[in-house]
Amino acid sequence: MADPACAVSFRLGEFAKVSLRTRDAATADVRRLAVIASLARLYSAIRTGPVPLTPRQVTALAGECYRHLIVEHGDDPGTPQEWESWKAFTRAALEGRIDGVPPIALSGRTDEQGAAVVIFGAHEGDALTEGVNELPRTDETEALEQRCGRLAFWTLGRQGIEVDSRTHLALLREIARAALQAGWQLKRHASGDFREDPDAKRFPAFQEKAAGITLSAIFERWERETKPSGSTVTTWKGIVASLKASVGHEDAARITDHDVVKWKDSRVAAGRSAKTVNDSDLACIRALYRFGIANKLVTANPADGVKVSAKAKAGTSKLPYSDDEIARLLQAAERETLAYRRWLPLLLVTTGARVGEMAQLSGDRVRTVDGVLCLVIEPASDGGSLKNATSERTVPMHPALIQSGFIEFVKGKGDGPLFYNRAKSGSARHASVGPRNHLSSWIRELPGFDDERKSPAHATRHWWKSVASRNGLPDSIADHIQGHAAASVAGRYRHFGLEQLAMEIAKMPVPSVSSEPTGTMPVPRMT
Repeated sequence: MADPACAVSFRLGEFAKVSLRTRDAATADVRRLAVIASLARLYSAIRTGPVPLTPRQVTALAGECYRHLIVEHGDDPGTPQEWESWKAFTRAALEGRIDGVPPIALSGRTDEQGAAVVIFGAHEGDALTEGVNELPRTDETEALEQRCGRLAFWTLGRQGIEVDSRTHLALLREIARAALQAGWQLKRHASGDFREDPDAKRFPAFQEKAAGITLSAIFERWERETKPSGSTVTTWKGIVASLKASVGHEDAARITDHDVVKWKDSRVAAGRSAKTVNDSDLACIRALYRFGIANKLVTANPADGVKVSAKAKAGTSKLPYSDDEIARLLQAAERETLAYRRWLPLLLVTTGARVGEMAQLSGDRVRTVDGVLCLVIEPASDGGSLKNATSERTVPMHPALIQSGFIEFVKGKGDGPLFYNRAKSGSARHASVGPRNHLSSWIRELPGFDDERKSPAHATRHWWKSVASRNGLPDSIADHIQGHAAASVAGRYRHFGLEQLAMEIAKMPVPSVSSEPTGTMPVPRMT
């Protein structure tokens, strides 16, 4: 504008306060906008976080510094001796031969000739090479940071980039090499040779990397490796799509913690509970980024530390069924002819298992192990899955289940699935999800089963754990039977025999219609 260019600096606080060094209103407006634009790029880089750059990108940024130095000093280069001293300090810093050096300024230049003579000695001719070579070469980079740090900060700020430590060091070294090249060219200018530098073409134009890996691509790789359940795949795909819609893209490296917070707030505003947002939405994104970091796909997890702060309200926690409700549920099941209605309630009541585990049960998983009739709970052979590793277990059958005629039902079904047809290949959801969901809908429609605090099928699991405690089952055994992880590392060293488990399970009363327990039954065996 009307005033010559100038460099400004200031300390950031609540406000950015800086003198624009002009009395011209138009110039002041332009400079104010320039400061704001520079800060916006800086803040954007910090929000995105440090990123690596390719060697081509590093060389391109060094080229920006080279061109800046030529433009800044090319018309009035001074003397060749000035550039000899300038190059000597730059090479000494690059090669770690010196502890401290004056920085290369963005505008103007400092007379370094006197300091060069003191440090490198007076040598004949126009070269200080011998004096630099006499100093030992090291791997120290402090002087390199001093010499080229301002140029690095300047060129990164122009692009709105914050780089990781490895890239930062590579950039400093490349800027030092570019500065040496500029020093040679400016020395020629000072000698009256203004021909263009033929080696200047080695610097390419800076180009941002193409969009990195998408969150969907990370999800697909995670899915291939972990093989989650069909319901998890469906749920998580919806969560990823929701975050993508909120941010406006799904470049995993560009999604920031601010983006995640904004998305989290929108989920809460849409009416999702704090537990769902924390344990489902945010847990999904955190898990995918952890996978991405472990596989060198991304460098940071923007969902770390983000959560919904909500106090649990009285009257909202989940409750178990009462003994009377269990008795009425079993009575209703006895009247049904559909297999999932007839047998799943009794399986849930006598095992305390998750409904998904029982819904995918097959005939070949109902067998005698070490002389004890058992239910072998493991992933279904047609693609079903369990919640986690501790969910895989073998549970002795309760006497009430055996006496109900369940074994005869299993024999009639053969080795295949008991409650669904074979899963279709390529289906997103396992076929057992159907009877599982239908069971919950059926229970909810029964008279007296409309309490929202009692999950239709899962309340049986809460009831079982409560009854186990009342009947003296040790927590470690109850956790093992239900597939809960041990509370401590020491607990993982504890193992139980099937006969011991069968005796404990037989102690569990099964409420009858009159709410009176059936009593303790002997350990079932098959010969």
